[in-house]
Amino acid sequence: MHRGWCLALLLGLIAGGCSAPGTASSRNPEQSAAAPKSYVRISGADSNHVELQIAARQFLPAHRGQPVVWLTGVSHLGDPRYYAALQSHLDTQTLVLYEGVGAAEAENASDSTAGPDTSSPPMGGSTTGSDRGSLQAAMAASLGLVFQLEAIDYRRQNFQNSDLSITQLRQLMSQAETGSGQPGASESFENLLQMMEGNSWFDSLLQLALRFLGANPKFQALGRLALIDLLGQIQGDPSRLQGLPPDMKELLEVLLQRRNEKVIADLKARLPEIGRHGSVAIFFGTGHMPDMEKRLRAELKYQPADELWFTAFGVDLLKARITSTEREFIDNFVKWQLTEAKAAVDSGKIEQKTSAPLQHTH
Repeated sequence: MHRGWCLALLLGLIAGGCSAPGTASSRNPEQSAAAPKSYVRISGADSNHVELQIAARQFLPAHRGQPVVWLTGVSHLGDPRYYAALQSHLDTQTLVLYEGVGAAEAENASDSTAGPDTSSPPMGGSTTGSDRGSLQAAMAASLGLVFQLEAIDYRRQNFQNSDLSITQLRQLMSQAETGSGQPGASESFENLLQMMEGNSWFDSLLQLALRFLGANPKFQALGRLALIDLLGQIQGDPSRLQGLPPDMKELLEVLLQRRNEKVIADLKARLPEIGRHGSVAIFFGTGHMPDMEKRLRAELKYQPADELWFTAFGVDLLKARITSTEREFIDNFVKWQLTEAKAAVDSGKIEQKTSAPLQHTH
């Protein structure tokens, strides 16, 4: 069960992105009073060309002396043109606060007087491991896409890592377990790290299956379609997965909310020196963005202004010769998997409740 949920979480964390400069910009003053909207949408769902699109949203300060802030969501898998356009967007910012616990680990391990190590990009996207040998890299190759760490240049002078280290995350997992009395978050985190790094026999078998998938153009297109459907269902936010067990909820709280706290703290520290003529991009996966937006608006009184939508990748159903029956099967299969996962957890809760009195009598 843990393997299945970790894989679902991994897929959820691969959300978000951008593509060619043909992006739309819009201004909606009424949005300022609304709850955060999704940073993920599916374009062309009723057509023969389906695309996964990710938002980058601009926020304006309440005080004129502060910079503009962009919440720039990202997909860890995408089309090369997507990352080219995203790099152009980031290069125009005064400061880019980016995720990568591997880079945070390296910075913490280095001499504090030497400053951050910017000689290499963050390892493993949202976690750690060899970027070219990781499950994310294998998944990207199988879908005919590229991996974020192979496409974005993190050596830019305006890039600053703003993430927790693996050591810090492990400490927070342990504290969460102690506080709630629910064990398992640390184990789920270690399982996730192993899956991202592809170290076990199970993950080697999965990577072999991914290579087989990538060898067939139609299977490749069906895989893209399934990933778009999954991310569309959960809106790029793994916390939207229904029926998450307590250990996974604790894991997500640390992976999303605690890391967001670090970003907002870093932003507050840098705001005075950047000033009104500058701009900041917060460059994280889309799962972070709803909570990040709430913090930005509540703690710093920023308000949403413009938004850009970038296409991470798409599927041409006609070119891939995907029939309407096959498309419906993929859509139903994804929904069924999410429903079954929730049912399995609910069933476990029921069994636990019904067996408790029996255990009490012994």
